[in-house]
Amino acid sequence: MDELEVRRRLLTDPYHLTPEQLQQLQQDPDSQQFHQDVLELDQHIKQLLSPPVPKTLENTLLMQQNKHKQQQQKRFYQNLIALAASVAFLAGFALNWSFFLYGSQSLGENSLAHVYHEEPYIQHMTTALSLSDVNAKLAEFDASLVESSHAVVYANFCNFRGTRSLHLVVETEQGLMTVFVVPKENSLDYEAEFHDDKYQGRSINSHKAILVMVSDKAEVLQQGEQQLLQNLQFKA
Repeated sequence: MDELEVRRRLLTDPYHLTPEQLQQLQQDPDSQQFHQDVLELDQHIKQLLSPPVPKTLENTLLMQQNKHKQQQQKRFYQNLIALAASVAFLAGFALNWSFFLYGSQSLGENSLAHVYHEEPYIQHMTTALSLSDVNAKLAEFDASLVESSHAVVYANFCNFRGTRSLHLVVETEQGLMTVFVVPKENSLDYEAEFHDDKYQGRSINSHKAILVMVSDKAEVLQQGEQQLLQNLQFKA
């Protein structure tokens, strides 16, 4: 399946992916980023197009039923025009708002988006990668991992808003911890700590790159950060 066909299917239905699509996404960071962009934009549009219903709407409609037919028709067409204008405004607002968010997205927001994007198939990865394979990818960032009691079960390059980065998943005693190695030259706003309803994360600003750690358990982050600082080395 070529890249154009993959993106066409992602636009058609970004939520139900076939095994073939999942394999293609895992092998292509650009397609992963495109899938992530489609999901984020869809969520923003859904939120913007679902405003709360006014509490007085029911009473207003009942009062309109008792008025003259001509007045009802006049108001109906006025409301129809207003609704069409509102939909057009919301559609344009959603598009502009999404571009605004993408342009000013923070390091934490982008990290969480990557975690959710990879979540469906990372949970099934339990085989430890060889240290040489992991270090071959880390070498691009002038870094290397020494022997560690925690196995790396996933290592792949990803795209942090145009910046080539590395996505690692480490298996600890308490659960999985995601680690991103992001070059210091990037377009994202730095965040030392961040969280949402499920995950929490921390960032370490080293002299060579930014290390971002994400997990759903606080104890995993605390112990994982100590292990990472001991075992991940950057060239001087």
